[in-house]
Amino acid sequence: MSLNSVPYEKTLRILQQVELFEHVPTNVIEELCKKMLISSFRAEDRIINQGDEGNSMYVILSGKVHIHDGDFVVASLHEGSFFGEFSLLDDEPRSLSVSAATPCVTGTILQNDFYRIINKYPDVTKDIIKVMLKRLRGQNTTIIAQLRSRQRELENMVRERTADIQKKNEDLEKAIAELKVTQEQLIQQEKLASLGQLTAGIAHEIKNPLNFVNNFSVLTNDLIKELHECEDPEEREAIFSDIQQNLEKIRFHGHRADSIVSSMLDHARSSSRSRELIHLDQLCDEYLNLAFHGMRANVPDFNCTLEKNYEPNIPETTCIPQDIARVFLNLFNNAFYAVKGRHLPKVSVHVRTLFMPGKKEIEIRIRDNGSGIPEDKLNKIFQPFFTTKPAGQGTGLGLSISHDIMTAHGGSIRVESKENEYTEFVLNLPVTN
Repeated sequence: MSLNSVPYEKTLRILQQVELFEHVPTNVIEELCKKMLISSFRAEDRIINQGDEGNSMYVILSGKVHIHDGDFVVASLHEGSFFGEFSLLDDEPRSLSVSAATPCVTGTILQNDFYRIINKYPDVTKDIIKVMLKRLRGQNTTIIAQLRSRQRELENMVRERTADIQKKNEDLEKAIAELKVTQEQLIQQEKLASLGQLTAGIAHEIKNPLNFVNNFSVLTNDLIKELHECEDPEEREAIFSDIQQNLEKIRFHGHRADSIVSSMLDHARSSSRSRELIHLDQLCDEYLNLAFHGMRANVPDFNCTLEKNYEPNIPETTCIPQDIARVFLNLFNNAFYAVKGRHLPKVSVHVRTLFMPGKKEIEIRIRDNGSGIPEDKLNKIFQPFFTTKPAGQGTGLGLSISHDIMTAHGGSIRVESKENEYTEFVLNLPVTN
């Protein structure tokens, strides 16, 4: 930092041109000029820190400075401009920081020096206060213009977000429609066998965030109307804050709805690989009921006797619930399909624990009194794409996938059948925890 970096004559000339002193006599300006502290700064040097004690004003004698709040630049000032003038009237901490944008030189007028000189010339004080008030009004005008600009930006943002939300709503509605259209195909391909039972739940889960999105959109539009009618800067800032909070809530619930659809699509593509400790008999019973009601939904007059025999105290075992559920759903759907049209249709389920040397297994037997499987086809039943159903009514993937799932769990699946009498699938899973 060096002193007297700007000649006295230039300093005096600049001070005479400063708006704050435009009505101040030359002799008073000369006294102020003699009292000024001349300082030079390199580019990016900090001249004032936000929160510093305010006890002086600055005049830019050369170069350029930035007035800023953190990284946000509020204004840029050049030679002949001044800042910090309100610190001549009070000792409040600095509200903003000032840094040199280029190498620059400033002149500092201390509050005490200013008062000593001004006290000699009472008429000058009135002129300076008038200029300060004029400058304050100008700053208010600038703030109002910035608020209006911010309002336009927020209105544009609301319109863009609303359009984006509407598009997401349309995409979600389209996704739901596509899920419904492809439901039967996905079930036949065994990629999302439970979709038929879950459609209502999916629609309900999506509807909740969509309701939030719609409600907050209405509230935001009301706030924008209030903004147009409001003149008070503080109240307008509060409204802006409310609008921003609503936009965040709209974005949150939009993402939530989007994640619901994404999770359903992920469920359709592949099952979770997370193993859990579960009650196999409870899972079996749950999917027996799901399959039964799914068949009733597709064939309204379908009925069938369900015979359940669950041994008490079946131990918990570790498995991938979604995978095992798919096996159950495949087998129950096949059983209900087989007994459809029979005189006294019946599907029975028996679950028990088998104790063998060194290990325990859970055995599940699923039996129907349907049409049975011809003996010459029994050895092909677990082959991919093999089906005993008429063309167009099965892909032949269900039992193949079920066999792979049971094998991956260290278990087994086998079939016993007699044509025109019954079919029974026997599942064995080791008890692991």
